[in-house]
Amino acid sequence: MKPDKKRVLGILQGVSLGDAMGMPTEVLSQELIREKFPNGIHELLGSVSGGPYKRDLPAGSITDDTVNTLLVCKMLIKNNGKIDSRQFIESLIRWTQDSNMAQYVAGPSTKSAIKAIQNGLPLEKAGITGTTNGAAMKISPVGIVFDYKNASALLKAVSAICMPTHNTSIAIAGASAIAAIDSYVARGGTKISTIWQIATDFAQKGSLYGFKFPSADLVFRINQAKAIVQTSRTRTVLLSRLYQEVGSGMETIETIPCVLAIVDFAKADAWKAAQLAAEIGWDTDTIGSIATGICGGIRPESIPISKIARIEKVNQINLNYISEQLFKVVK
Repeated sequence: MKPDKKRVLGILQGVSLGDAMGMPTEVLSQELIREKFPNGIHELLGSVSGGPYKRDLPAGSITDDTVNTLLVCKMLIKNNGKIDSRQFIESLIRWTQDSNMAQYVAGPSTKSAIKAIQNGLPLEKAGITGTTNGAAMKISPVGIVFDYKNASALLKAVSAICMPTHNTSIAIAGASAIAAIDSYVARGGTKISTIWQIATDFAQKGSLYGFKFPSADLVFRINQAKAIVQTSRTRTVLLSRLYQEVGSGMETIETIPCVLAIVDFAKADAWKAAQLAAEIGWDTDTIGSIATGICGGIRPESIPISKIARIEKVNQINLNYISEQLFKVVK
């Protein structure tokens, strides 16, 4: 089944929106975010002070979440929907070398793997310690192109794109869950209950791939986050419990459960999801990017177009053009 064009665009717009909304508060504690923004975050903002990253990015700036996603899009478009791991990693290396932003936003697993590859380590070995969310943050184009109902093909594609930088069972499990969810929503899926089920199903299947790096159980954490959503009546309670009980850092084991909880609590409203993620603390941009991407696929109309226009202008990107080209190579 082919995806819906509006939903494909909605996913990519959601990725960039959640990324740009979360950029200013990335690596800030939830307590500091509440101190700086007592009424919440309801607008695109430029870099704020107080965190370890000394950067000066204007409102609407994207980070490596959207950059990596678009690199995967371009690789798939160039190869007519096929995965080319080496081509992707070469384009990523060029970006890290050419972009002034890269030193501030590239993740630790990616940096480590790129250094290893440049030193001659084979692609299949470079990412065997990569457990962070860099696998899941860039995976939405794979979910768009590959149908989740053909689980084997989707899982092989996810594993292939993860291999150079995040070749671990936990990272691939998380990326598989997100790819399958994006595949589901791109093809018309709307049920939050089904999204939770797809997440646990594909997390289990994805965990059979990659190097068996030690990790807590992702499915357990997903179910923990689901229980938190079901018992949290306010956004403050939800975000506090996720932050304290699950964690909102860059490890896959923390990011994926938070993403699903935010999608559920926001009722798939992309703008609400972007705001929630921006306020959760720690890895706000990646949690926002993945969660808002899913919501954008379910409810494209919930994305504020004026915000997307600003993001496209600031970062010189054309999401409509990229989504049109990606749609053409869908399997």
